[in-house]
Amino acid sequence: MKLSSGWFKFLLASRAIRSIALIYMTLAAPLYLNLIGISVPGIGIIYVAVMLLSAALNLFLGMLGDRKGYKKALILAEVLPMLSAFTLWFTGNAPAVVLAVIFGGVGGVAGGIRGVYSPGSTALVASSYPQDDERVRKLGALIKIGAAFSILGAIMLIAQSYLFAIVGAAYAYRLLFLAAAAMMALSLISLMFIKEAKRPKKTTRMMKRASLAYTLKVIASNMANGAGMGLSLPLLPLIIGLAFHVPVQSLGLTVGLVYIPSYAGVALGSYLSGRHSMRNNIVRTASYTRMASGSLMMAMGAVIAAGYFDFWIPVYLLAIVTLLYLLRSVIAGFGSPSVNAVNIKGIDAEDYGTASSIQGVAVGASMSSSGASGFLMDAFLPLPLFLGGALQAVSGVLYGRFFTDRK
Repeated sequence: MKLSSGWFKFLLASRAIRSIALIYMTLAAPLYLNLIGISVPGIGIIYVAVMLLSAALNLFLGMLGDRKGYKKALILAEVLPMLSAFTLWFTGNAPAVVLAVIFGGVGGVAGGIRGVYSPGSTALVASSYPQDDERVRKLGALIKIGAAFSILGAIMLIAQSYLFAIVGAAYAYRLLFLAAAAMMALSLISLMFIKEAKRPKKTTRMMKRASLAYTLKVIASNMANGAGMGLSLPLLPLIIGLAFHVPVQSLGLTVGLVYIPSYAGVALGSYLSGRHSMRNNIVRTASYTRMASGSLMMAMGAVIAAGYFDFWIPVYLLAIVTLLYLLRSVIAGFGSPSVNAVNIKGIDAEDYGTASSIQGVAVGASMSSSGASGFLMDAFLPLPLFLGGALQAVSGVLYGRFFTDRK
């Protein structure tokens, strides 16, 4: 049984609201942690704990989804970020803030698809839409709506710069964390109206042998990508602020203006993906877009290095970084539905949740490379972008080698 259009609208509504809240929280987290006195290497270490705990939670909820239903997994996945946002509003105590960031999974990549995926989301789409072209279109629709509403999350960060003058920097962040908590609650309510196709009975404790073999190939190719993202993206807002010497009162405005075009780019890329990506092999689409994304990240590192050494007028260099990040986001938005369709293509229907969660665990664990990001920034500010971009490009090469049909 397929998801009806009415059902899918509730899933779209949840991803839209969730994207606003999580994008604000993810963009604000490193800036807020730095504001309350935590060092850059310390923030990197905190993000290691974020990635590892999120990976463990994803595995548990994925296995739960295979047995009890993906709707339940999706609902449970909303609870911790919602409680985290309430905690960040309620107290400015540094240890409490750190724990809220870790247990809420707040740190991470503030990309346009940040709010789209949670444990059970890919499995729900895969079990409801068995054909590759349907899956790509539905995943593209989720990414498109998530990316479009991510723009509002970046606008919330811009609003922080204006609230700064009224209530001070720290409390401006906290008021907006409260708004994010309310949005996460609305997302949870939307998920309660979702239904799903009848699940096939689980016949194994973990997953079938064929599903495991395919999953291991996905893990091998995705770990390089995860390590690259962990190095380059979680602390990117802080890298931008430090590279271009942005004062604290303008930090939210500057970072928000860099990210808003990128979210529009992800939405555009996912729209184009739904119309054109299936004309070519989805493996080729996934492989080429990852290689291009990594190359553009390295180009951003080169521009930020120029800004770090004051080689040119900072505002022009910042505009070039914004343009490169926009182009990278269009490419990522175009490739992401194909990537997720390939990731689930060789998995048995009864193993969708477990397999996608194990894949997520591998990516989450490899993203703990963010712990090294802070130390690399101390050595040379744009170094995480060079190394992270190179790893992402390598993952694209591996994708093509592992999943292209050689017959």
